[in-house]
Amino acid sequence: MKPTRVFLLCTTALLFWVSSLHAQDINRSFDASPGSTLILTLKTGGDVLIRGWERDRVEASVVIRGRDASDVVMDFDQSSKTIEISSEFASRRSRANVSVEVRVPSRFDLDVSTNGGDLEIHGVTGTIEGSSMGGDLALSHLGGKLDLSTMGGNIGLTDSEVDGSLHTMGGDVAISDVTGNIDGTTMGGDVTYDNVRSSRSGSQDVVKVSSMGGDVVVDEALHGADVHTMGGDVQINRAANYVKAGTMGGDIVVSEIDGWIEANTMGGDIEVNMVGGTAGDRHVELESMGGTIVLSVPPGLSMDIDIRIRLSHGADWDEYEIVSDFDLEVDVENDSERRWRSNREVVATGRVGNGGNKVVIRTVNGNVVLKRGR
Repeated sequence: MKPTRVFLLCTTALLFWVSSLHAQDINRSFDASPGSTLILTLKTGGDVLIRGWERDRVEASVVIRGRDASDVVMDFDQSSKTIEISSEFASRRSRANVSVEVRVPSRFDLDVSTNGGDLEIHGVTGTIEGSSMGGDLALSHLGGKLDLSTMGGNIGLTDSEVDGSLHTMGGDVAISDVTGNIDGTTMGGDVTYDNVRSSRSGSQDVVKVSSMGGDVVVDEALHGADVHTMGGDVQINRAANYVKAGTMGGDIVVSEIDGWIEANTMGGDIEVNMVGGTAGDRHVELESMGGTIVLSVPPGLSMDIDIRIRLSHGADWDEYEIVSDFDLEVDVENDSERRWRSNREVVATGRVGNGGNKVVIRTVNGNVVLKRGR
């Protein structure tokens, strides 16, 4: 055998041996009745995987690797209704990779926190609380109440029947195939609701979503939607009762709303399609600071219409238009208190039926289209 090859083999063996000296593999098992609580606190940080099963036992497996693995102190404690698992470093300067996998009875309460790592929870029903200082949350087949957050990762919740809240400071929130009242918020990503339904017959749960810097997509909100983002688009496919939507820098599209709507954007287009009958409150307030607004209303809807296009940056009155399926009186008005050309407005007013629903549309340097639906 060549000397070089022998050297490489010896080096590899030595590295493996040294690595094994700085490793811990810990396994613990506890008898536990359903409805008890697991408190898991990782001051060292680390990834966490929790799965439910049909056994009255809690089994924990801990894998610790890294240069300072031997400095990780694990503590396990059990009382009548609580199992506590925690980790910390013996020295403040220690670093190691910690991974914890726990199996719990399928009906169990959880209180989980990690100073930095991913958190996965699957197949558990109970009160589930937790946080991560910097990882993703992957959640599925859960039941009960949730209160989970992460400082810097994405959140995914699927195939669950839960109420509660999910929050991330710097990632996306995706909620799909869920029954329950879930509030998803993010400071810097997109929020998506897909096939999210109320858990109680006759419940009046409103879909509430907020994002500081991403898109918001809601598939269905049959009892109302209140959605806001500081820097993205808003899309609502189907809603009833009402929609309140706002964005600081994107478009707003509401494909179907059977109710009233108030929507505003600081820099995008608005497109709204009102459906259903004409009874009840059907008022409209749409405002854009710089885009086109398109509104389609149900046949026979009574309206008191007030549309205004503000002309700025020297725009001429004929650069933008109001297109309507209804008879409107159109005029160009000047602000009587100012002489600047930029304060002119193209104004269209009219009345349909008894004028029972106020329709107010405002935009700056944009077109307006008012259509009669089919």
